[in-house]
Amino acid sequence: MASPPAVAVVRKARADARAKEESARESAGELRRLVARELHDRVAQTLTGMLVDLENFKTEPVGWDDVKKQLDTVQDSTREVLKSLRELLHDLRGEEAVSDTFVDAVGDLVARFEQRTTIKANFDVLPGWPKYLTTPASVNLYRIIEEALTNVRRHSGARAVSIVLQPYLDDYMAVIVGDDGRGVDTDESWLAGMGTLGMKERAVILGGELRIESHTGDGTTVRAIFPKEQLMPKPGTDQ
Repeated sequence: MASPPAVAVVRKARADARAKEESARESAGELRRLVARELHDRVAQTLTGMLVDLENFKTEPVGWDDVKKQLDTVQDSTREVLKSLRELLHDLRGEEAVSDTFVDAVGDLVARFEQRTTIKANFDVLPGWPKYLTTPASVNLYRIIEEALTNVRRHSGARAVSIVLQPYLDDYMAVIVGDDGRGVDTDESWLAGMGTLGMKERAVILGGELRIESHTGDGTTVRAIFPKEQLMPKPGTDQ
């Protein structure tokens, strides 16, 4: 038979275990409530509004200009939904913001890539690239570059890759990742397996577009172009 002190220790251990289990259940419940609230406020309401607008639009006599205007509205609303989902997933995963050190973070990424592969990597930041980016811009641009380099490592057979951050025209910025690898024909079946959907989605979130140029034997270039105003913090804010 266990001595009284031993019994007390066992009881305390069991009580502590029950308390930890209860705390874990409460935390999980709070997380579920938080996710549900965020999905309702930031996603469901926007989607509901889109459906109502589209239903009303179907009953109206419209011309082509009206159709294009409505499509622009749907596109903007879809972009907001994607942005909200990405921000929610970012918060849940605890991804670190790199807004104030974006160039340094990309530089570290490129250095690690070169160390872990036999591929020579060159990183250039051309004059006119913003000194500060918003947190969503920094995270999404970083992930686009990261995925593009993953594709270079896994699929290209390249000896060298270049990463360039640069102004593009008057009010746009471009992220360009190009390699000297074997290249491919960029048909949809190939693109589906290259992580390009995620890259394109991240580009759309920031109001931009992502293009992939590749031909057999001529290497591959990933070119993402964004409105400058979508990347930089607004005056008087830090995000």
